[in-house]
Amino acid sequence: MEIRKISFYDKFTCLAGDCRQTCCHGWMIPLTPEDRERFREQKGLFKLSLLSRMSSKDIYCFNKGSGTCPFLNGDGLCSLQLKKGHDFIPEACRMFPRFYRNYRAFEERFLDLSCIGAASLFLEEYARMTLTVSEGEPASDPCTTNDDEALLNILLDSREKCIEMLMEAHDLNTLSYTLTRIDEHSAAAQAVSLKGGSIPGISAFTESGGSFINSSGSGRPDTTELLPLNISFFDKIMDSSFYNIRLKFTNPALYRLCRLYFDDPEGMLSSNERFLQAVNGFFDKNKEAANHLAAYYAYYLYLYYLKSYEDYSFVKNTRLGIVHLNMILMFAVLHAGSDAVLSTDDMAMIIASYNRRAYFNEEIVSELYDVIAEHLGT
Repeated sequence: MEIRKISFYDKFTCLAGDCRQTCCHGWMIPLTPEDRERFREQKGLFKLSLLSRMSSKDIYCFNKGSGTCPFLNGDGLCSLQLKKGHDFIPEACRMFPRFYRNYRAFEERFLDLSCIGAASLFLEEYARMTLTVSEGEPASDPCTTNDDEALLNILLDSREKCIEMLMEAHDLNTLSYTLTRIDEHSAAAQAVSLKGGSIPGISAFTESGGSFINSSGSGRPDTTELLPLNISFFDKIMDSSFYNIRLKFTNPALYRLCRLYFDDPEGMLSSNERFLQAVNGFFDKNKEAANHLAAYYAYYLYLYYLKSYEDYSFVKNTRLGIVHLNMILMFAVLHAGSDAVLSTDDMAMIIASYNRRAYFNEEIVSELYDVIAEHLGT
């Protein structure tokens, strides 16, 4: 099978005991039937320690309370792996942060940016980000039942053009304008799909020369700005189940970011004008910020744009990325404060801690989409 990997995929190495945001804390660890069988085959007290820590209510897992995994030792290492080797630990632990999508004709492989090591690598490599192609055996089962090859090719082509345009967006104006065009295309694709028509490629939404970015590199249509959204959007997000006091224990880095929002000691979120002023100051002093944010959304599209091949939720799948992008920007601006200087390590921390919370809980994902749908009036 054709294997398509993000270009920095093979450069990833686990930070192990040096990790500042270990994946052994704050996650429920699901156990496959193979995991459970392997653990039940063990002997004596070791078997008892495995089975006694295995929750079976609703789902078989370790670390049901999402605190610290009971098998994490004082050096920040997995005691199961030290005792029995890498192949013994749960499949979820072996895979993380690797992210697979098998579309039958090919498999794509990425790194999940909720791992701070992967997020740091992404920020080092984003300017050279592409997909490499080789032949190999798939690592995952098919993620779709769709066999509409023409639609898949349209989506692949549109995703490629979206990413190309994003990687040309080097300032806030152009990035916001790019998001608007992507959003317009997803809305049109959604409308056509509901009528059973042929999905248009994104080229239909670009200006002459295959690019909607004008010669000055700026300019926007007379529509709602998608970056940054106004502060009422952030208020609605933070009033949803996205924020929970338990984050103090399950995701301390995100909890601290959320407290910046609630406390807002510099009044950045006291009005839309103050927030936009803070955003502009942030971009003025962080010259790579627009590139980082554009690449973050491009990477989101790599991972999730093709979900529409299965669920036909074109608007939802692109707008969720716009939610995430705005939240990353808001937390980055608050974290930088009036000094408006943010290190790459800090940006990696923001991305990893935010993604942990916002990407994998279906209830939260649904709420995030409801907020932006209401906010944009669609």
